[in-house]
Amino acid sequence: MTGVREAKMYYQIKALVLNAQTHNEHDKQVTLYSYQWGKIKAVVPSAKKITAKLSAATEPLTESEFMVFQSHPSMRPKITGALIINNNTDVKTDFIKNLYALYAAEICDKFAPFNLEHFEKYDLLSRVWEVLGQTKTPKRVLTAFALRFLKLSGYSYAEYLKNNPELDGETQKTIRMLSNCSGDDLECFNTVDDDRIWNFVESYMTTYIKRPSVGVFLKKISGLYFV
Repeated sequence: MTGVREAKMYYQIKALVLNAQTHNEHDKQVTLYSYQWGKIKAVVPSAKKITAKLSAATEPLTESEFMVFQSHPSMRPKITGALIINNNTDVKTDFIKNLYALYAAEICDKFAPFNLEHFEKYDLLSRVWEVLGQTKTPKRVLTAFALRFLKLSGYSYAEYLKNNPELDGETQKTIRMLSNCSGDDLECFNTVDDDRIWNFVESYMTTYIKRPSVGVFLKKISGLYFV
């Protein structure tokens, strides 16, 4: 059965790094969205002493293939080896795009349950990081990602559109179009009010979750970096 962990100690998994933080002074704890197991937390032992290759592979916004050790399904996995699949350098080296990519990662972290694989969500997040690296409209890309991720997570945005008197017919039409667009199509919209559309989508999300910390930061710097 897909996603079931057999009775062994070492596993090879493909995963997207959602976030990372210091753990027990010397270790790193990472939240991964893996292809095989869905969202999991894992420990990178002695993160400050291990090779640069493993350290880089466990940084947020990186897609890597990991070797993990786990003695029992109830125990937290430990990362013992890694190979970077996609470093997403274009996103990481652009301050604004990096923030939008981190926001997408935080949406995934907040809405995805632990230990439940979902291949479409994995591919969607991996793809949005790539698209953000090339796009001229990062907020629109994030909006389309959020709409599609919500749909995959079972949240009925269609009902919200129908019952929200603030949304005129044209805005509803645009949101529906964005929710079905791939990254390659998003540049074709020339008359979209990205800020207004995003505000509606973010407002809807925050009826279910606390506002993501990246979103709070974006609000604080909007006057400095966004026009």
